[in-house]
Amino acid sequence: MNAHQRIVTDPEVEKALDFLRDSSRTIGDAVKRARSAANMVKHIEALGQKASDASSSDRRQADARTSQAYLDAIAEDAEAFGELEVLKALREAAALKIEAWRTEQSNFRAMKI
Repeated sequence: MNAHQRIVTDPEVEKALDFLRDSSRTIGDAVKRARSAANMVKHIEALGQKASDASSSDRRQADARTSQAYLDAIAEDAEAFGELEVLKALREAAALKIEAWRTEQSNFRAMKI
């Protein structure tokens, strides 16, 4: 099997392994940011309900959810979640590249026998 027939080269596998190792802190930080952002949405909503002068619970909730602070919190939550999903997809792609290389190596060894 020559280099032109290979699906995944050794340097690509090394790069994927390095990425998996090096991105663990980044994905941990992204998970922390996403969790914090999700909780902040709830916190901002609760603060908005508490500050509302409305008499009904539904009206206080509506007041809270129409505030700019709530909309900003939702935007931050979406941004953090999107970043986390990108990192997960990149890690999955790296893992799949390594798996393809492993399969290719196994097939190559089987052809030599």
